[in-house]
Parts: sequence; C-alpha cells; structure tokens
Amino acid sequence: MALAVVDAKDVIETAEIDGIDAVYTINLPAEEVENVNQTLVLITDANTNLGGYGSNRFNTLRQEVEVQVFYALHPSVSVDDVEVSLYRAFENAGWEIGETHGHTYDPETHQLTVTMYLYQTKVVND
Repeated sequence: MALAVVDAKDVIETAEIDGIDAVYTINLPAEEVENVNQTLVLITDANTNLGGYGSNRFNTLRQEVEVQVFYALHPSVSVDDVEVSLYRAFENAGWEIGETHGHTYDPETHQLTVTMYLYQTKVVND
C-alpha cells in the first residue's frame, strides 16, 4: 500500500495540469525553496483515521493530505483554473475535497500560495 502523499502525487501528475511545473512530496528540495519562476506543489501527510470497524478490527484508513501550491510570480495559467483542475483531478480519482484555506501572500518571495486538504479512504486487506 502506497503512502497517501504518493497517491496524491500520482493523481496530479496523471492529470497533467496546465500551470503546474513540479510536484514534490514531504518537503521541497533545497534548490527549489527560492524558486519563484515556476508553480510548485508540495504534498504532505496531514492525518490518518482508522474506521470501518467490524469484529473489533479497523478495516479502512481515511488518509488526509495537505496540498500547498506555490504560484510562480507570473503564472502562465490563472490561479482559479489551476485550482479547479486540481479539485477535478482528485474528485475524478475518488478523493474527497476538504477545506481550502484562503490565498496568502509571501512578503519575502512575493508569491501567492494556497493550502488545501484532501481525503482518500483505503480498505485494509489483511
């Protein structure tokens, strides 16, 4: 069973969303931290809840990931188009769309960012 962050990265990369230049999991590589010329996505684990109890055992994992989008200073595609494409990609892959926190502006890099939360439920086979 793959980590939820790997599954989420696969969703985004398979969708080939116009305006997203690179997708990373767990952390941004050091060489990308100051990159303001590309739109980058960082996916991290947020939470896992056990569920689907039967016979005193859990049978499902509800996995939550945090998806942060760091927009290029001059994005080639509108922010709304990128975000709607992300929502649709996850929706089509069977994920649940959770909260999306408002856009924030980084005063040091002048980048616009957004953070969203997405959920998937996996059946545990053992």
